[in-house]
Amino acid sequence: MKRVNVICKNTEQLGILVERAMCDIVNIPFNTKRKYDALSDEITNDINETVGSMLKRMKLDHVGNLNKTYDFIDNNDVLKPKTVSVKTIMSGNKICPQNIGQCSLNRLNTKLQLDIKTKPEMKGYFLDNKRDMLQKYLVNCFCCDMTIVYKFDKGCVYVINKQQDEANIRFDETLCFSTSKTLSEWNESNTIYVENKLDTKATKDTKDTKKYSLGEFQIHNNRDCIKFRFNIETLVSMINNNYVSNLCVNVYNLKTRYNFTVEKNNKMKSKLCFPSFNYIGSKMKLLDYITETIYDYTGKKSYSEISGFADICSGTGVVAFNALRGGCKSILTNDIQHYAYTVSSVWGTKNINIEKISGLVATLNLKVLDIKESDLPTNDDKLFVYSNYTPAGDDKRMYLTKLNGYKTDILRQSIEDLKIERNITDEEYRLLLKLLLYAVSNVSNIASVYGAYLKAYKKSALKDLVLNVDLVDSLVVGDDIKHVSYNLGIVDLLSDPNLNNLSGYEVVYLDPPYVANRSYHDNYHVLETISRYDYPKLKGKTGLREIVDTKSKFCSKRAAYGEFESVLRSVKSKYIFISYSSESVISKDDLIEMMKRTGWNNVKCYEKVYQRFKSNKNSNDKQPKQVKEYIFCGAQMIN
Repeated sequence: MKRVNVICKNTEQLGILVERAMCDIVNIPFNTKRKYDALSDEITNDINETVGSMLKRMKLDHVGNLNKTYDFIDNNDVLKPKTVSVKTIMSGNKICPQNIGQCSLNRLNTKLQLDIKTKPEMKGYFLDNKRDMLQKYLVNCFCCDMTIVYKFDKGCVYVINKQQDEANIRFDETLCFSTSKTLSEWNESNTIYVENKLDTKATKDTKDTKKYSLGEFQIHNNRDCIKFRFNIETLVSMINNNYVSNLCVNVYNLKTRYNFTVEKNNKMKSKLCFPSFNYIGSKMKLLDYITETIYDYTGKKSYSEISGFADICSGTGVVAFNALRGGCKSILTNDIQHYAYTVSSVWGTKNINIEKISGLVATLNLKVLDIKESDLPTNDDKLFVYSNYTPAGDDKRMYLTKLNGYKTDILRQSIEDLKIERNITDEEYRLLLKLLLYAVSNVSNIASVYGAYLKAYKKSALKDLVLNVDLVDSLVVGDDIKHVSYNLGIVDLLSDPNLNNLSGYEVVYLDPPYVANRSYHDNYHVLETISRYDYPKLKGKTGLREIVDTKSKFCSKRAAYGEFESVLRSVKSKYIFISYSSESVISKDDLIEMMKRTGWNNVKCYEKVYQRFKSNKNSNDKQPKQVKEYIFCGAQMIN
């Protein structure tokens, strides 16, 4: 059998492309929102010649876009259509059960009707109940009438049909299960073995038993994720030897073995693990440009060569995080908006117990999981979000659904209680609050920013608000990281005697507001209130905060010049980098002249054409679609 090397973006893409090939083979619509190319003609023809006749005997409809446990429906029997699941394996032997193969501890409890509070407790439960857990995973793995497994590296296709009843492992004295780790040894992964004469070549006289890997149970330390994967080769052997009942296997051989490898991207990855809000002036898509500019101007080859990085108008903090992730061990973040300070203040694991945070997130989610519309109270002043940003209040604002607004208050108050009771560190408090702000932004009923809410709830706003503990996976691990964070105006920050005009940071990066008509205190006022939770007085139809002391002077044409000059004279770092724009308050030439006048040397301006921010995708404004993104660079002698 020949071998062919194929490059694919990821396992998910391969699965989708195989489903598309099956649709093409039987000439039915391929239903998916994902836009991928097709498999090569060679692979599609190989699948067609191998299982095409079987597929054509069925009356298939593709339902992959519905996010069900099955990918196709066979309508040959109209009264009782059959479900078909498709699984693909690039290399190795692992297949994932539906529903519970990869989920949070809370979801696993719900699905299996368990009440296990912590990950260590789950490890102990699994070891004590291996057979019961394996049986439940088996039922979920083969919950469809037919499961088609494409094992490309071996060049075969397993077609596994389920009988009338559920799949069942035949447990008896001849079948022994063991694990690679004891409870004390178990860190994250634990392999489950089955011991018996599963090898069909073994003779009856063979006394020695063989140990086969049946699957792997994995409990992540740094996120709320519990995985289980079966070994398909062992499962097939068990089915063929009648150790698993109600399943039968047919094996089809492809002409070729395909060695799929994930496409490598050698370019710097600018996409962060943390999603960002649709944030005015976000530098998420400009990280490569910013990094390359800093390297080119300073002559550095990596952030690890920079002794300190201060992002003094940090917003959501993506630029500072990129420097930290790139190897810089000392960063400073600062923003005058409290929600931005909160979000940008936690990027490392120092003083954070990830296991504890995972448990707290699971507990908090459980606290609001079963709340229903019928449980909601009438207008309640103690529930500020519920009473002011949902239709439950007198003003009927629709930033959130009533249910999500109520959940926001419960979670926000619970996080505050944890802080008051001193059950969490300051960093853990801000991390939990950060997760809540991201969760709220995911279900907010806005076009882009919080300047106004939509008159009808959009689809994403109707989802349940849930804290996503997976977001902590992006935190940079290490106790040697120094990250200090402030919630100050820039002039006040530079006046702090402990910071000595930021002389302790080799690089200062400044990304101030660009234009006069985009004020962050109005556009993100709901997040500001949730972050502060200070029960402010609100005004107007949209419920803006009445007393605002956080409006940046950089947004004012009258005050921006004076603010810039004050900052440029005060900063005592070796290098300064300023992100700005061609549609900004101060012109390019004026800012270059100001930098030179205030003592900065070797002043340069790097330029990049960039898509202009639009707060509403349907906006028909006549402003240009593209702007020039500037990075102004300067250096000075440090005594």
